[in-house]
Amino acid sequence: MDKILLSTYIIKVQDNNNNDQILSRFNGTDDFFQVFENYLNSIFENIIDTSDARDTTSLHLTLDAPPTVDIASRRIYGYFSSGVSGEQYQIRDVESRENILDVQQNHAAFRNIFFYLKIPTNRNSGALILQRKAKFGIKTVFKRTINQFVRAEGFQVYKVLVNNILHGSVYRRMMDNGNLKKVEFIKRRIPNSIEEYYRNGGNPEEIPGTLKTSMLSNSSLPQNFKNFVDNLFTNPENERIEIDGIDEEFDEIEFELELNGKRKTFYVAHKNRIQPDVDVTSQIDFDEQGNPILQSLIDQSEELIEDIIELRVRQ
Repeated sequence: MDKILLSTYIIKVQDNNNNDQILSRFNGTDDFFQVFENYLNSIFENIIDTSDARDTTSLHLTLDAPPTVDIASRRIYGYFSSGVSGEQYQIRDVESRENILDVQQNHAAFRNIFFYLKIPTNRNSGALILQRKAKFGIKTVFKRTINQFVRAEGFQVYKVLVNNILHGSVYRRMMDNGNLKKVEFIKRRIPNSIEEYYRNGGNPEEIPGTLKTSMLSNSSLPQNFKNFVDNLFTNPENERIEIDGIDEEFDEIEFELELNGKRKTFYVAHKNRIQPDVDVTSQIDFDEQGNPILQSLIDQSEELIEDIIELRVRQ
């Protein structure tokens, strides 16, 4: 069963002077909630095309079914269908090696990606949840296409921002009240041989590779482990991490915190690697085919909005 990763974003509309707009009347009269619904209906009727950030891959976005629009709660949700094309290759049965399909450059492999948007009235920001599958996300294609649509609708002086959100308060709450599930010490170099590695007291040679030392717990690692990584994480960044009492350096230390069944990975040396993704797999209900149930995704999206975007404290 694949992990269910939900990414949290703040969505805003700004004018050419970078002034945040009230979303329910962003140009004085228009409601971005209605604009977003029109955008979804447009791409439901027509597959929209763009490219990735490097302009090397063709990206496509549509909906296989109309979105669910809840006007009373000012929320819209459903599934984007996102595709990638541009390469020629064959799809084969890995057991029989039989050729199933010849994929041409104008063919695209589509994935369904859950989305959930909530736009309060009289606020200058909304909450957006996008599912991410493995290394496949749709933030880039979504951001490009929603801005293309806004400009095509005549709102030339406005732009839509889709910003990653992770409050420092979220980290603090997870560290103080959650469980530390994993700590990994990472070196970007490996020994010439395993025997040599242990003879040298665990110090690897400077040759390409990755060496990880992992500490895992089904419940939670001890409090002194939490104190240790918290102290490293809240200190200034370093390219190499030196630890008192350990006569060696690490390129990175990763650790995973869990709170209310949601897991998130943090990085000590390269904090810019921290993504808005939250692992909610343990909180999701699945059908007999192993697919996440829609209502379960909706419930988790609402909780993420409260916990991460709005920072409400749940009892």
